[in-house]
Amino acid sequence: YENELGYAIDQEWLHELAFHTQVLIKQSELCYQHGRVLYTALSKYLNDHMPQDIGDSILIVETGTARGFSALCMAKALADQERPGTILTFDLLPHRTRMYWNCIDDYDGPKSRSELLKPWNDLVERYVIFHQGDTRLEMPKVHTERIHFCFLDGAHSYEDVFFEFNQIRKRQKSGDMIVYDDYTPDQYPGIVKAVDQICEEYQYGRTQLQAHAGRGYIVAQKE
Repeated sequence: YENELGYAIDQEWLHELAFHTQVLIKQSELCYQHGRVLYTALSKYLNDHMPQDIGDSILIVETGTARGFSALCMAKALADQERPGTILTFDLLPHRTRMYWNCIDDYDGPKSRSELLKPWNDLVERYVIFHQGDTRLEMPKVHTERIHFCFLDGAHSYEDVFFEFNQIRKRQKSGDMIVYDDYTPDQYPGIVKAVDQICEEYQYGRTQLQAHAGRGYIVAQKE
């Protein structure tokens, strides 16, 4: 995918960010390839859509902030392409409350997400707005004419995926994109069902990517 589109995130930068935000104790295989997918897809989008076509600044919406890994990968794409933009990311977890994150930084004691991401504060300050709350309550409060790019990785049920999509679909135009994480039939049939229906009924072209047998992604582009 990186070779085909012509954009790839700096591997040293990616692994350093992942070491603090994605390497954790879990039963399933560690995988943070979605950072590469997001960086490549967004970089290509920015190259294909100049300011005269979409406005001076683009709006990106993300659900499922977690520790901030994916938001930072998208911020990296904006910075590398020297484009202004805003990443509005939603999660139930607070941004400035100290807690344990099940990551290497827990060794130093509880940290807030803000403290966890301090080494990348230049990107955070330039691009990212952290919004705490349930997307079912908070997304309808966002009023904007255009949402250019999305990463949907919040709740994993059919109903929740469709709800989040319905907050976005009328504010996307031809060429705008949505990236879906965890497109994995055996583990998340609700996501697969929702994404298949969305792409078919609402005219989104799709690229399916597979990191390994247990982790897949869909990059959907509005036709």
